[in-house]
Amino acid sequence: MTGRRSSNEDVAESTQTIALSGVIAALKQAPLGIAIFDREMRYLAASAQFLTDQGLSGDTPLVGRVHYEVFPQIPARWRAIHAAALQNGGEISHPADPFMREDGQVDWIRWSVKPWRTDAGAVGGLVLYTEVVTPSVEARLHLEGAEAQYRAVFDQAAMGVARVSVDGRFLEVNDRLCAITGYGHDELRDMRFQTITHPDDLGTDRAKLAALLAREIDTFSMEKRYLPKSGDAIWASLTVSLVRNAADEPAYFIAIVEDITARKQVEAEQRQYQSQLRLMIHELNHRVKNTLATVQSMAARTMRSEPDPLIAYQKFEARLLSLSQVHDVLTRERWHGAALLEVADRALSPFANRVSGQVAIQGPNVWLQPDAALSMALVFHELATNAAKYGALSVDGGRIDLSWTFDATDNRLDMVWTETGGPPVKAASHKGFGSRLIERSLHGELRGSASMDYPASGFTCTMQARLPPTANLASRFAPS
Repeated sequence: MTGRRSSNEDVAESTQTIALSGVIAALKQAPLGIAIFDREMRYLAASAQFLTDQGLSGDTPLVGRVHYEVFPQIPARWRAIHAAALQNGGEISHPADPFMREDGQVDWIRWSVKPWRTDAGAVGGLVLYTEVVTPSVEARLHLEGAEAQYRAVFDQAAMGVARVSVDGRFLEVNDRLCAITGYGHDELRDMRFQTITHPDDLGTDRAKLAALLAREIDTFSMEKRYLPKSGDAIWASLTVSLVRNAADEPAYFIAIVEDITARKQVEAEQRQYQSQLRLMIHELNHRVKNTLATVQSMAARTMRSEPDPLIAYQKFEARLLSLSQVHDVLTRERWHGAALLEVADRALSPFANRVSGQVAIQGPNVWLQPDAALSMALVFHELATNAAKYGALSVDGGRIDLSWTFDATDNRLDMVWTETGGPPVKAASHKGFGSRLIERSLHGELRGSASMDYPASGFTCTMQARLPPTANLASRFAPS
């Protein structure tokens, strides 16, 4: 019985050895790294690719040698894996495991450990499958690093960034673009750029995108308005480029958006300021020319009508003083104009003020343009000068009443100058310079007229003028 059992075992062992020999012969030519071990982790066979992957020459003898003696640097965790597979008979694998070689180089290994079994079903040893995947792992790590870097730049960029499909849908947006538009990530991804573009800028935007798709340009920049969630249009500087796929077909647009609303507001304010400055300079030139012409006219007429040089100088100086007082008002108002009441008060104050009781001024608020204010100042000065010399202001009991009404419908100003309590009045035999100045001032700048009456009770001057539409601006007189 014993001899017979030994004979059967010998036959079985011979059969198994022949079968294993066939497997070993075949795996030597396998394109993968394959090694077969017994239970003591002694090599039974190894493929040529295994030797190459491990940095060994093709004729290196491995059969019978212990795996851990050939590669003493194998880490303890791998040894534990081998032991667990031999004990439990289960398969263990890893898609990419780092392995440091003796020269310090790190390779990434994809491996699988699987037990092989005897005919009786017992674990006879291990089959180790290995593949060096260092290039693919390094490429993946590089790609992941590039992706992480791209994501950091994309998400943390100081400007809005978006990937936009060819038909205008937002594929990806960063936080800054959400802040600019006021929409969340999910809201924007459900929208197209056309939806949030101002209608007046949409045509230009589309035309430039069409030029990109047609390869007429490589990129473009433009300033456009967006319609954010708040509803108030904002200005942005937009730069767009086109990304094509491997087939050279349009894949998506990359849009860089910078909020320039604040800059646009400053530019608009600067343009307005420059416009106002040009207008002011033009207006100043005009005023200076008009003032010089008025002074020249006053000087010439004063000298012609008054033979005494001293008296002529005094009259001329008084008229210049009246002009300067109104200039003070206009300067304070930045030459936007002056109130009729203040013009009259300034012109009459050198002769008699309202506190003395000799002058009474009454009328609604009326705003005069600069030229009209200067003209009225000269008119009131001439009337007051005449009253001081010959009329109501030449005596203590005299009185002047100046009143006006204003019709906002046709911008008509009606004024009445009335003198009472003065010396007896008689009409002049001819018109003097003062009368002509009054008529010319009202007729020219104010498009009006003046009529003078000389009743015994006192001199009366009735005046009419047409003012620009701004004459009755209530806001000029509203309390601040």
